[in-house]
Amino acid sequence: MAIQLEEFAKQVLFGTTMEEKLSYPREEIVDTVRGDGIKTPKKLSRPRHLVLRENGVKASHPSQSKLVDERERGRLLHFFGNHELLATELMALAILKFPDAPASFRRGLLETLKDEQMHTQLYLHRMKQCGVEFGELPLSDYFWRSVSSMEDPLDYVTRLSLTFEQANLDYSREYGKIFEAVGDGATASILDKIYRDEIDHVGFGLKWFRRWKAEGKTDWEAFRERLAFPLSPARAKGNLFNKEGRSEAGLDTSFIKDLEVFSQSRGRTPHVYWFNPDAERFAALDATDGFEIGGSVVQDDLAFLPAYLSKRDDVLLIQEQPSAGFLKSLKAAGIDLPEIFCFGKPESRKAPALDRKLGGLRPWAWTPDSVRFLSDIFSQVTRPEKEDTLWNAKIRELHSKVWAARWAADFLESDADREWIGERSIFGISASNHDEVASLRARIAERGYESIALKAPFGTAANGMRRLAKDEEIGTPLKSWMEKVWAEQGAVVVEPWLERVFDFSVQLEMREEGLRVVGYTRLVNNVRGQFRGIVTNGFCQGLEPEVVKFIMQRVEGRPRLYQWYEDVLLPELGARLSAVGYKGPLGIDAFIYRDWEGMLQLKPVVEINLRYTMGRVAWELGKRNAATSLGFFEVVTKAQAKKRGAADLTGLSDGYAQGFPLRLSEEKKPRIESGTLSLNDARQARHFLALYHVRRSFVELPL
Repeated sequence: MAIQLEEFAKQVLFGTTMEEKLSYPREEIVDTVRGDGIKTPKKLSRPRHLVLRENGVKASHPSQSKLVDERERGRLLHFFGNHELLATELMALAILKFPDAPASFRRGLLETLKDEQMHTQLYLHRMKQCGVEFGELPLSDYFWRSVSSMEDPLDYVTRLSLTFEQANLDYSREYGKIFEAVGDGATASILDKIYRDEIDHVGFGLKWFRRWKAEGKTDWEAFRERLAFPLSPARAKGNLFNKEGRSEAGLDTSFIKDLEVFSQSRGRTPHVYWFNPDAERFAALDATDGFEIGGSVVQDDLAFLPAYLSKRDDVLLIQEQPSAGFLKSLKAAGIDLPEIFCFGKPESRKAPALDRKLGGLRPWAWTPDSVRFLSDIFSQVTRPEKEDTLWNAKIRELHSKVWAARWAADFLESDADREWIGERSIFGISASNHDEVASLRARIAERGYESIALKAPFGTAANGMRRLAKDEEIGTPLKSWMEKVWAEQGAVVVEPWLERVFDFSVQLEMREEGLRVVGYTRLVNNVRGQFRGIVTNGFCQGLEPEVVKFIMQRVEGRPRLYQWYEDVLLPELGARLSAVGYKGPLGIDAFIYRDWEGMLQLKPVVEINLRYTMGRVAWELGKRNAATSLGFFEVVTKAQAKKRGAADLTGLSDGYAQGFPLRLSEEKKPRIESGTLSLNDARQARHFLALYHVRRSFVELPL
């Protein structure tokens, strides 16, 4: 006598004994009588000792070293067994929810359900041999919650077949090898059997996914669009990515490449990063006049840099999707990537809507452009800031070099008893016309300085500074530059040009609890004081002994440079930032110089940048270095690439990749020992390419 498919599915889904859940009838199963589709039950029927924990259970897998213990292996199998039982129940649910699905699809569901019953039995038997009874440990309901809300058969194959079962192509193979390594061949054989079955299950789901997906969409596009947060393609892979199994299941090469480099939060509320390098310009304007997303080559080319500030669970907003090859090179370097949210060219000057709650917003700088761009997603932040606390007149003032110079000079005057720190006269004074510039130039010359520096209050070292040597005439180009700065910013900062010996920056983070030091980075500037790059993990290497002694002389058990910043200057600066309500990243640029007597002196504040900096990017990259390796971060232009013998930026990137391939350390989390890494996609860059060189000694760095 035949049994109806739906009756069997009800037995599995609503059964309250393991026998009902796992027994497969000897009689023929037919699908001739179909009822109405059911709603997902509010609570899953199970034996009392196997009730799911609704408040969540975080999986804690034992390490390989612990798996030499048989009971620890049983604990891991308990977790696996629950997943296999849930898969069985979810397949029964799909049969009952979608009675109008094609007969061949429902027959395929039955065959995969039968496999899942067998997998569950294999795990239960083996875990019992290891001394663990099914149900003695908490059981998570995450798998059930993620899939049981499916609304149609396409949802089913997307969530179960192409997400969780695809991930098991990685997990079953990875743990099969681990069990083999600890001498448990019996469990390794079970996992190998499950691995082979999962290839078929993924293939089954893929066949129907392709039949039902939106027309004109690639598999990858349709897969991403169909998954709703918190599910994402990140859930479709494990720790060790298995290309071979996916290829056997029928997934195409482009899908596999895109999945391999995809990243998204698996639960942590993400922070959202966005690159707005023209922050100083909008701070000067105090408005978003002329603001356009992708409005500069720097923003377009280097938009990926905040990825190195973020964590794997965070989101990077970017206009153009980097190539899979570029992202794969970063993965190979051991760099955890954030979720890359590519929004293309938006119709409005606003960030795209994100379908989740956010932990925070992290633009390169909080200036009028970022406030405007991110304003529509403020409400999605768990503890949102008000717009007027992120940007206001008081915070704008702190972006100006006029304020930084005045504040530093006043502070140093109150701390004037340190002979190794420069005098007040080395700090800039603002001038609002040509006569004031001439007067300040004369005063500086009287103090023995031969040249002066002219700076725009809101500008970077790359384009906001000019040098004027002794007796040099102020020509038309310089006059035009000053008049433009006066028209836009109201002042020009005039200060002595000092004989720099060592440039550095202090990377900081202003938080609710106060100002915190992130780290110290060594800057490399050219003779005109313009940025060339940053050395990581080698703050004092290659310096003259006199300079090292100046930096490292001990005070209260610490190098005096660090002690002075952390105990003297930063508490005062932190109080000033707190008074205006600023929170976020910042950096202080500084340098050591020789005065007119040839003595080393510290200029502790050259400028204060209320934003992320290239120094902060380099600092974060330095964490990826092997313990004994040093790094050098630089940004190269197309013209500089040609000077280095490359036809273009792509040629330069490829040349470094071939001449200095990455070598990683042999440890649990490998780090970069040597090699050169391109930090943005050279094939998309029009003018700028960021590079990170890691070498085993200072003399090998391409300074």
